[in-house]
Amino acid sequence: MDSKNIAHQLKQEFFSGWKTFEVVWLFVFVAVQIVFYIREPDSILGMVAGISGIICNVFITKGKISNYFFGLIFAYSYFYVTLGANFLGEMNTTLYVYIPAQFIGYFLWKQNMQKADGGSDAVIVKALTVKGWIGLLAFVVIGTFLFVQALNAAGGSSTGLDGLTTIIVVAAQALMLLRYREQWLLWIVYNILSMFLWAENPAMYIMYSAYLLNSLYGYYNWTKLQKSIEA
Repeated sequence: MDSKNIAHQLKQEFFSGWKTFEVVWLFVFVAVQIVFYIREPDSILGMVAGISGIICNVFITKGKISNYFFGLIFAYSYFYVTLGANFLGEMNTTLYVYIPAQFIGYFLWKQNMQKADGGSDAVIVKALTVKGWIGLLAFVVIGTFLFVQALNAAGGSSTGLDGLTTIIVVAAQALMLLRYREQWLLWIVYNILSMFLWAENPAMYIMYSAYLLNSLYGYYNWTKLQKSIEA
């Protein structure tokens, strides 16, 4: 593949298929992250995690496979932020779930792409069955109970909330890799809980506020992508 074709593919991936409000949305939340860092320069890594995380999530809502590039930047920077806060559950989730998921997800999605609005590629979306919902809920309940016990034994901070959010992330990340739209419902719950977890860290609080709004739109957009498969 020559450089001209590569440039064309990158242009399609990054710049095609966007609605005006999606572009405005992205730039507004990135700008908010920068403004909050300037006003309260708590952590440069927190700002990097916030900006890369927002870009990653917006790209996921669009079903763009390039989300995994920004996801990798987010994962590495977020790891050190959680390490500094002693949130052991979040830290281990980042190390053993977020980081590996960026590589696994890329190859899983690469094999399941479709043409979407504007000629850009978007992932092929699936929906959970009743049996799938039962398995998901059982995993969240049992997994949270067991993981909270482990965090208590390790001397973690905010173990109840940290344990619950960790298990939700594991489940949501698995659904994302497998292209299920219901991942967004878990992300909505996770983002609300994380706003409480990071209430004293402005960069992280703003990031999760943006994630919450993005998750609502993500569920809407992935429902449209899923219905386009059925049509």
